[in-house]
Order: sequence, then structure tokens, then C-alpha cells
Amino acid sequence: MAIAKELLSPPPGWDREVASLLEALPRGRLSEIAGPRSSGSTSLLLALLARATARGDLVALIDAEDAFDPASAAAAGADLRNLLWVRGDGRPETACRAAELLVRCPGFGVVALDLGDGRLDRQRPLPHLTWVRLQRAARDRDAALLLRAPRHLAGSAAALVVGTERQAACWIGAPRPTRLAGLAAQVQTLHARGVPIRAGRWQVTWQP
Repeated sequence: MAIAKELLSPPPGWDREVASLLEALPRGRLSEIAGPRSSGSTSLLLALLARATARGDLVALIDAEDAFDPASAAAAGADLRNLLWVRGDGRPETACRAAELLVRCPGFGVVALDLGDGRLDRQRPLPHLTWVRLQRAARDRDAALLLRAPRHLAGSAAALVVGTERQAACWIGAPRPTRLAGLAAQVQTLHARGVPIRAGRWQVTWQP
């Protein structure tokens, strides 16, 4: 599997932390996963979506860079019958408007906006008002609104912010290491306002 896509599933044993994060995502508010490529942020988003669909929630994924791989999501445990995939065609503004519309629609348990990793830095920055509008759209709705981006963007509009950071790559092989065995990452709670989750950090090894 291509590491650049970073669609690896969390290792066994980390399900408890994924479950606690999923339970902590506040409905009617904006949460954020912030982390660059190969830091585990996309894999964490995928794990959360898998847990949400597996428990029967309807989930909407707005994929700004058209990077979502349904086969990898299914392998991670996602029930694709409960997943609406909206392709953003590389336009973050369009993806944000789609998220704003979908979070207002009844029936969804989670609405996730994945801004990808590359094009965001090559375009003009999205204004802070974007995140304020998303938070206002989510207010008092039944869905948890979740943003994933390569860095923290939503500022004070996000009630919960989880950061991911790549630590090291693990290689195996003889006589010299040539095969990737996993990517070590650190996951930590950066901000939690009125959200029932303990602050902390976890070391995770993502295995191909």
C-alpha cells in the first residue's frame, strides 16, 4: 500500500483510544484532527469513520483532494453502506460549503471534512470565517462535524483538537533494512473545551 496515501489502520490494542475519541466527538460542534502527511492523521480519521459506520451511524465524508480509498476503508472495518462520499475535486472552498450543507441535514452521525495534505498549502489561505460558519452550521445539530487538515486551522471555532506527529520509520530486513515495518506516531489532545476526554498523548505504530 502506498505510504503517501497514509491509509493505514491503527494497530490492534489501540481500539480503546479510538473508541474514546469517537465517544468524545461532540455533536453539534466542530472538532479537528491536525497533522502533516505520514503523521497518522488520515489513518486516525479513517479509524474514526470505520468505528462510526460499524456501530450504525450514517457518515458523510467530504474528500477535498479525491484521496479517499474505499477498499482501504472497508479493510479498516468501515461499513460503506453507511458512508456518503463527496468528492471535492481539489477545491477546499467547495468542500467546506458541502460540509456546511451536509451538517445541516438530519440523519448523519458524523460529517467529516478532509482537506488533504498538498493543495491547501499551494492556494490562498481559507479565512477564519470559514471555520466560524462551519461551527455555526453544526450548532444544535445531531452530527459531529470533524475537520482533518495538515495543520491546526479552525482556531477557537474547534471544541476538540487532536494533533498527530510522525516520530520515526521502522525498517526490517537482512543484511540491511529494506522493508518498511511501520511508522511510529504521537497522538495527543491539543485542546478540549467542554469535551469529556482526558488530556494526554499516545505512541502509536501504524503498520502497512
